[in-house]
Amino acid sequence: MTAGSAGDPAADSLALAGHVAVVTGASSGIGRATALRLAADGATVLALGRDQARLDGLGKEATGPGTLLPVRLDLTDDAAVADFVAEVTARHGRVDHLVHSAGAYASARVDAASLADLDAQYLANVRAPYALTQRLLPALRVAGAAGGADIVIVNSTQGIRAGAGAGQFAATQHAMRGFADSLRQEINADGIRVATIHLGRTATPRQETIYAREGREYAPALLIQADDVADLVDYLIRLPPTAEITELHLRPAKKSY
Repeated sequence: MTAGSAGDPAADSLALAGHVAVVTGASSGIGRATALRLAADGATVLALGRDQARLDGLGKEATGPGTLLPVRLDLTDDAAVADFVAEVTARHGRVDHLVHSAGAYASARVDAASLADLDAQYLANVRAPYALTQRLLPALRVAGAAGGADIVIVNSTQGIRAGAGAGQFAATQHAMRGFADSLRQEINADGIRVATIHLGRTATPRQETIYAREGREYAPALLIQADDVADLVDYLIRLPPTAEITELHLRPAKKSY
């Protein structure tokens, strides 16, 4: 694994040739941008999502020397995840990069929050990525032994400091931060790096919904762009194997909220 030749489009388009990447949340937003970016850099990308129509569109949009394979998958369905991992392992034998960017969001003050919403966010934001990571560890270890592998967890600034009305979501993000820190200590020796990206507000369909809920004008141009996050993921996994970035905080340059 090398950092590639920055600024050289030809070298960049082959930087991840031969690599296998699994990207969750690829139906839209950050996951979509990341899947497209890694495929453009030459990787074989298994782009996971639940919206078949959006996944079909993603497959048509992919460009570059890599391969983008849209996969409709409910990450909370244990049997479906087990089948997916078995197929990936049988077909590719390894996974070089696992990017977690799927999840659920609900907001409410504690005295009004729905426990059903809490359960749904736990399942989507904590249990699902935990279970997928656990099942993919053997394939990640194969890549780790051959030159290095990466797990990148797209988290939130709520995973650092929670705001009012975000207690449920923030709890899941704090949980994932703890998971990442513990996992890193367990698998670094296997050649697998673990990075967490804590994002401020990002221009995604979810964020547009949040702004509407707050009764505020949505100004996506002032927010982090999904492509900005994809660039950062690409940078992290192309670091030389002698270096690891464990945690990054990314916020909009102009604070509009």
